Amino acid sequence: MVFLDQALFAFFNFCTIIFLSKIAGIKDFSSFVLFQSNIFFVYVLCTFFLSSPILVLHTKRWNKRSGYYLRTLIFTNLLINLLLSIALFFFLRQQGVYAEYWYVLFIPLMMSLFDILRKYLLSSLKIKLVHSAISAFFLNLTFFTAIYFSSKELTLSAILFIYLISFVAGNLYLFIVIFIAREKLFFQKKGIRNGKKTGHTILNNHFKYSKWIILGGIAFWGYNQGIYIFSSQLGVEDITISKIRTIQNLLGVTNILLVSVENFYTPMFSKFITENSKEKLHILIKHLYLTNYSKLAAIAIGAFVFSYLVYDFLYFEKYGSGLWIIIFFTVSQILLLAIRPLIISLKSIELTRPFFYAHSIAVAIMLLTGYFLISTNHFTGMATAFVLSNATFSAVVIYFYSLKIMQHKN
Repeated sequence: MVFLDQALFAFFNFCTIIFLSKIAGIKDFSSFVLFQSNIFFVYVLCTFFLSSPILVLHTKRWNKRSGYYLRTLIFTNLLINLLLSIALFFFLRQQGVYAEYWYVLFIPLMMSLFDILRKYLLSSLKIKLVHSAISAFFLNLTFFTAIYFSSKELTLSAILFIYLISFVAGNLYLFIVIFIAREKLFFQKKGIRNGKKTGHTILNNHFKYSKWIILGGIAFWGYNQGIYIFSSQLGVEDITISKIRTIQNLLGVTNILLVSVENFYTPMFSKFITENSKEKLHILIKHLYLTNYSKLAAIAIGAFVFSYLVYDFLYFEKYGSGLWIIIFFTVSQILLLAIRPLIISLKSIELTRPFFYAHSIAVAIMLLTGYFLISTNHFTGMATAFVLSNATFSAVVIYFYSLKIMQHKN
């Protein structure tokens, strides 16, 4: 059921770009890409700080004060979005994206709230997991139904309105489920007497757990989404931004595999360390590579063929040839998939700081090389800068794996 929930949400993220890139005008789609890149900064911050730790901390520390715990996270999410939305609104204006303020405030607010509620539900022992998948289904149903009936008038405002009401629909369902299943806990009074102290403790727990992940996530945003903002400031045209984002999304189908691989192998790695030691992790890693290299090659070929055929069928007439950019992005995505066992091994021994270093160096490489490459050639410059940043991230991960695990092997 967890996989179904992830698949439905991944389907939403994947297909929104597929459909909007095809049916929206180039200017409106480019503006949406820039809008999405900007609000993802707030979404990443709220996700890593507020929602990601829920799966660990809710059951472990706050199960007896579930209602107050959830209310604290919801209020903090609202506060963060209120504080950042004003600055974000003006940044978007400077980039030529003229979205109404209430979209800038409420879209990232609803996106991060949706993740908080889903994580809360997944960590609950009293609410069936199927409800999380149903909420993702309502998210998809609302969006694609609205797109179908308004496809001939897809202005930026229309796209953002549909995007917003889709997340409102998903959140509404989750609120109803939580209210029905845990009404007393959600409205409990226990803990309110020392509310400020308890709220501070909750947020302090979250920060201690996720501080390096937050910093790494923001750096990841810098080269994964921030590249579009950076390119826009360098004078890259709307058609280039739209084309690169479309191809990135097509190859993003492998992201489902990245999540699935990590969810499948993380318990295996943890069990291996418990039964053996971290010094022997290299044995498990070597076994995984020897037994799965052919699957990796098949995924690379399949991802390339899928992306090329879909792009050629849907977008060639609109954007022109994208063969070389598809090749660049295929190499980048397969590289990220190939190092996934190394990432899992570092996480399994509770080393998260290396990912902050890796993402930070990667975003620095994107900015340094991107300035020259993108200014010289918009299309291949953006693609090359993106690939170089991912290659840098991979190289740093490999370095820390060698330093922390391979040098201590028996």
